[in-house]
Amino acid sequence: MRPLLDIRAYLDTRAAAIMVAISLILVAAFAGLGGLLQPALLPVNTSDFENTVIVLTLPLTLIIPIIAVLITAGEWSDGSIQVTILQRPGRLAVLASKTLAAIVVVGVLVAISLALAALATWIGGEMLGDGASFDSLDGVLSTQLPVIAVTLLFSLAMGLALQSTVLGLIAAIGFPFVVGTASAVGVLTGSEFLTDLVRAFDLQTAATAFGNGEATAFELIPLVLLVILPAAFGIWRWSHREVG
Repeated sequence: MRPLLDIRAYLDTRAAAIMVAISLILVAAFAGLGGLLQPALLPVNTSDFENTVIVLTLPLTLIIPIIAVLITAGEWSDGSIQVTILQRPGRLAVLASKTLAAIVVVGVLVAISLALAALATWIGGEMLGDGASFDSLDGVLSTQLPVIAVTLLFSLAMGLALQSTVLGLIAAIGFPFVVGTASAVGVLTGSEFLTDLVRAFDLQTAATAFGNGEATAFELIPLVLLVILPAAFGIWRWSHREVG
């Protein structure tokens, strides 16, 4: 495996440079909005770390799929995978390397995002309000980080299974939106059948339940349907798909 090579190959393009720049700008902007505006908007006139991270997850749920899908499926879409496999014949090793590269890049981005969120929370609370609160760190670890983690896992699974940048992005970004919309419709209509059906495909709710320690066997269904099975199919397809 050569994940550093895959990271360098991903970052060493104009498109990736633009993507990284836009991602950092969005992360900084949303962290600033979340941390600096809380004292002015909340009755308690303080800035809470978890609230800042909640705001920050909005751009991250779009950025993470783009990074993960581009790294895992980008070379299949532009045809350069043929050169990669000729240079590195071990297909599963290449797949593992690209997957690890995506995890590392996203991990660094999330770490930077959390650091910016903490800084914005402190500035907003201490300088613009009556104080900053970091007591909700447990909530971030048990709720927001699991949601970010399943966003990454689902995006990787879509990139591996579809091996197409366009299709992978449509699935990784569009499917959670459809699930969220269907969940809202189920609540508004009071349909228990629709609610249970959507719950079987709601990765974010399942991740939150696991993070809070409230998960049941039912929460395994979304992980199996949306992560494990597509990833397994993607691994098989990666090993057998003809190149060229």
